[in-house]
Amino acid sequence: MTGKKVENVKLSRWLEKNLPHYYPNKGALIEIIDIIAEATIPIRGLLERGITSRELEERMNIESPRANSKNIYDELQIHEDILTHSIILKALQEGEASYLFIASEEAEPVIGNGKFGITIDPVDGSSNVAVNRTVGTIIGIYNEEGYIICSFYVLYGIFTNLILAINGIVAEFVLDTSPYSMTFYHYIFYELKSLPNNERGGIRCLGGDATNWSKKCKSFEQRLIEDRIKDRYSGSFVGDMHAILHYGGVYTYFSCPKPKIRIYYEWFPLAFIMKTLGGEFLAIGDKDDVDKIRTLNDFSPLTQQNVKNIHAAECGGLIGSKKLVDLFHSL
Repeated sequence: MTGKKVENVKLSRWLEKNLPHYYPNKGALIEIIDIIAEATIPIRGLLERGITSRELEERMNIESPRANSKNIYDELQIHEDILTHSIILKALQEGEASYLFIASEEAEPVIGNGKFGITIDPVDGSSNVAVNRTVGTIIGIYNEEGYIICSFYVLYGIFTNLILAINGIVAEFVLDTSPYSMTFYHYIFYELKSLPNNERGGIRCLGGDATNWSKKCKSFEQRLIEDRIKDRYSGSFVGDMHAILHYGGVYTYFSCPKPKIRIYYEWFPLAFIMKTLGGEFLAIGDKDDVDKIRTLNDFSPLTQQNVKNIHAAECGGLIGSKKLVDLFHSL
């Protein structure tokens, strides 16, 4: 992150300045964002050290995962999945801000009486941990009517950054780890984001088993190759998303044959960021039609009443620069 002057404004103060005073439940929303952001700092340390973090378990009174435990999707859980979920959940439950619900990939939803629902993908790309590749945390925040109003992700890499979409703005923050700081680590404002408007070029991050793609999906891949859209798939949705924000391009995960990416934990929060920047998202395929196209508006709002069904909501899709998403639509 060199070559640019970082404005030394903490995340919470930036939110206070950039959200209008009439923004609904402004104080509670800022507090929720700040609590989660601060909870990602020990997560960064956990992943950075590459250990099972018994120290964090003992300090925060977090239950150790059972050997070979599986999550609600019958997927093998790694130690970091469970720890990061527990760290964020505990921070929210011990904070002063109330919540409508907290829904995480790793457990059943926790119901509250506040104004905002929260979805958490604690370690997106967790299979990358063992091979030291990019992972991140994805957060969606929903209002009482069930519509997403804010989302952000934290990317744990060479440096740690947070990309936040709120009130029509997408901003990037970096974790200040300066040894000269007299305070605890915190996220500070870096820059407002924009999406490259590529006439040609960009990157393609195509996930899934291509042998099971439909004819339309394979045709889309071929067009991207012909247009010299470079292949950069990493196995981490949030990592590929961040690269697309920098280079332009498109991320896809087509049903092959079963959809894998969770709608409310992953697609919605990242689609909210992309659409705020002028990009696009399309959900692709369902159990009856592998090429069925849906938009964000075709899905039910996520409310306290239906949040317990959140784990069943999955789909394939593509997200990225509007030009490339429109290309798929035109095939």
